[in-house]
Amino acid sequence: MNLRSSSLFIVTAAALTGCTFDEGITIENLHGKVIIPQEAATRTIHHEDGSDETVIDPRLIGPVYLGLYPSVVEGIQSYPAPAEGPVFQAGLPGDTYPYGGTSLGEMKFPCLQSLQCKLVSGRFVDFDAMVSWFNDTLEQPIIDEKAQQVENGDYIADQCYELLHYTEPAEIGLTATADKNDDGVIDTKDLEFVDDGNGNFVADFTIYQQEYFENDETGEGFSLWGWMDAPSEVNSKFSTCDSTHGFEEMTYNRDFYSGRPYTDLLNHPSVYIAGGDWVASQPYVFKSADDTDIEITLDFPVQGD
Repeated sequence: MNLRSSSLFIVTAAALTGCTFDEGITIENLHGKVIIPQEAATRTIHHEDGSDETVIDPRLIGPVYLGLYPSVVEGIQSYPAPAEGPVFQAGLPGDTYPYGGTSLGEMKFPCLQSLQCKLVSGRFVDFDAMVSWFNDTLEQPIIDEKAQQVENGDYIADQCYELLHYTEPAEIGLTATADKNDDGVIDTKDLEFVDDGNGNFVADFTIYQQEYFENDETGEGFSLWGWMDAPSEVNSKFSTCDSTHGFEEMTYNRDFYSGRPYTDLLNHPSVYIAGGDWVASQPYVFKSADDTDIEITLDFPVQGD
């Protein structure tokens, strides 16, 4: 019998005899809710005509990053933050050594260069709402490759279809395409963060296939902590978006990257958190891998320098 057939025989025999191996690893999908107060999605916009408008809108909720950390402490930053390890490189804080994490709001291909690093999934009902948001509410017009202002959402969708060879909005991933609450319409109630009627925007999250760790001395598990990257008041860009990477579009007079999240956001969050962002004042400390009713509130506004 050669080596290959011998290995096959051993595996088959083990399966037939019901032999299993307990590796002692606990891996679970972790489900919970992120709560963001309306204040974090509120902004006073100074219009060109001299008027001021106070806007409360989930489109002001940037990407949310959640990480699982050994501990969260005060005193390292001006806000509660994950504990950091030793500093090995000048100008770079110590690593927070996250066990895992996830994000709410994905940075998708923006289809137009003027929208680079300004869009995440789950914030816009449709492309027309996107156009009115930037052109009218923020007064930061969307510009096409011919330096002309985009006036309707169909143009953005058509650019996505042309450049990425998509055939429907669900493939683009920038707008709501499913009736999540089964009320017969697709509207703001089908976005990722939904107004709960109690002064908050709430979203569900899942951290898939997470290995569980706990402190041998205290029996406590890791700490869930996170923050929201607020869009810049100057240009609506996200500081967590790397504009020099991602899908690259190079056709005719188009030459730009889609942008993507930086690769060390969970390891060095303090590098990217700035004034206007919101962080969790308290982590959720796991008691077991089977915890339910997991909630974390991003209720601490970070002050500018």
